[in-house]
Amino acid sequence: MSVTEIWEKWKSNRALAREFNSLNMDQREELARDICVSEDVLERLFQAGGRGRELERLMYALSLDPEENTPPVGGITRDMTRVCAECAMVRRCQRELEEGSARTNYHEYCPNASPLDELIEMQAQSRLISRMNGRRT
Repeated sequence: MSVTEIWEKWKSNRALAREFNSLNMDQREELARDICVSEDVLERLFQAGGRGRELERLMYALSLDPEENTPPVGGITRDMTRVCAECAMVRRCQRELEEGSARTNYHEYCPNASPLDELIEMQAQSRLISRMNGRRT
């Protein structure tokens, strides 16, 4: 990451911090409800800052689409984001992602390994169904 990118990221994080800190209690409660988490979890997510981006990177490494929001995927990824933001293994995850070994080693350290495996299985089933439907036409 270049110095310019680091600077821009820092400025963006500061702007988000100012915006979050300007919310009153009612607005924070509403935001927590909107994203289906408790206010305590919302606060921890905010304090974690940019953490949780590792999940998106890991999903791409596993050939999963982090933008998939169809049920039940949207709910699963929301919960996984919360777990990732609070994860104690973030340094190892970042290292594995940088080295390109996360795809094969995530079961060793990632608390989201089981839901990721479920998403991989759902994706495989979806592809199989699509292929089967394609043959019928």
